[in-house]
Amino acid sequence: MVVLFALAAGLCYALASVMQHHVAAEQAPELSLRPGLLLALVKRPLWLAGIVLDIGAYVMEAAALSVGSIVVVQPLLVSGLLFALPLSAIGGVGKPRRQEWTAAVALTLGIAVFVTVGSPHGGSSQAPIWQWSIVFAICGAIAVGAIVLSRGAQPHVRALSLALATGATYAVTAALTKTVVDVLGAHGVSGVLSAWETYALAVVSVAGLLLNQSAFQAGHLAASLPALAVTNPVLSSIIGVTLFGETLGATGPIPIALTVLAVVVMIGGTISLSRSPLVTGEDAHPAITPAAP
Repeated sequence: MVVLFALAAGLCYALASVMQHHVAAEQAPELSLRPGLLLALVKRPLWLAGIVLDIGAYVMEAAALSVGSIVVVQPLLVSGLLFALPLSAIGGVGKPRRQEWTAAVALTLGIAVFVTVGSPHGGSSQAPIWQWSIVFAICGAIAVGAIVLSRGAQPHVRALSLALATGATYAVTAALTKTVVDVLGAHGVSGVLSAWETYALAVVSVAGLLLNQSAFQAGHLAASLPALAVTNPVLSSIIGVTLFGETLGATGPIPIALTVLAVVVMIGGTISLSRSPLVTGEDAHPAITPAAP
């Protein structure tokens, strides 16, 4: 069930990203990183449809995290990019090229090897506040540094930088989600309402949403999606190992080497596939120029 929920969440996240980008790219540049951007987007039906998909994806991600480890669930989310190939063929967007099929096969094999040979398992869903403080500080520093880097940068660099900030924020969101769903299962709604992680999750989620839409607004999806698709699972896995004590079952030089190779192949396949016009919708939609300030 963990794999099924994670795969379904990945599909919904991928579709939602494409839908939201088409709307966010039309917004004025001065709205970037401001609440006004969300206020402008919420008036658009296509963007709202993307949010509905996002919510559904988040529920399935939370369900997967309730019974599975972050190290397993978060890397599986990038598998949503694989569905772009058959969906694009059905929609008549374009025909998958050798590059897309190669990236898809690489990503699939990388995930399969990572889950089977790496065999991530174990861990808890709780951690002392001082360890959470370290996670907040490190991921916050990554996000702030990326935002500073985006200031005055070219559109593609700005989109990339804000996507990195989004990925760091979403990694924290995943960790907080795992804790909250565990509290819900153990103590019910009253336990959730009394846990500080619940309110931290709400704040970080809103910040992540604003950063994500600002990344979409800043430039082409091919500039932001690869960074987002890689940063989130990588940082989430690091948090899972260091904060919750999750481990890899791989022992011995050969299994460890295969696991490391699988991670490298997954990252390469993700970056390649997320830049494909079949994923970004470039073939189906003309380039959109942001409104003049």
